[in-house]
Amino acid sequence: MNKKKTALQKAADLLANQEQSSTILRQKLLLRKYDAAEVDEALEKLKKHNYLDDDEACRHQFENLYAEGKLSVRQIVVKLIRRGFDKNFIEELIPNDCDEHERLAAEKLLTKKFSRAEKFDRAKAWQFLAARGFDNEIISATIENFGHE
Repeated sequence: MNKKKTALQKAADLLANQEQSSTILRQKLLLRKYDAAEVDEALEKLKKHNYLDDDEACRHQFENLYAEGKLSVRQIVVKLIRRGFDKNFIEELIPNDCDEHERLAAEKLLTKKFSRAEKFDRAKAWQFLAARGFDNEIISATIENFGHE
């Protein structure tokens, strides 16, 4: 006989698989037909025992995405908002020297995308970087310094 897990047990299972925000965790539990009061109680217990900490999870995920250097800061912010984290808190995590990060990330992406291309197409490069959330100033400087004519 397969007894349904409590909301607390299911929440712990979900957190064991992947770090997530309380907002997303709550949504997942409600989608699994757990009672809202039971879900809220489970989330409070997890917070009380430091198994669920939105600020720490957000900080950790921001640092990982930022260190990867594959996304613009704008993309990182959007991704974390979609994961249920608070926009204002995310924006506080953005370092003051993020322009250098943006430039390096844009260069890395261009090099990966256009390294095997026979002819560098500035318009395609611009569109490629703009779609990834880089601002015009970073795109312009990156394309200018890319070394292809």
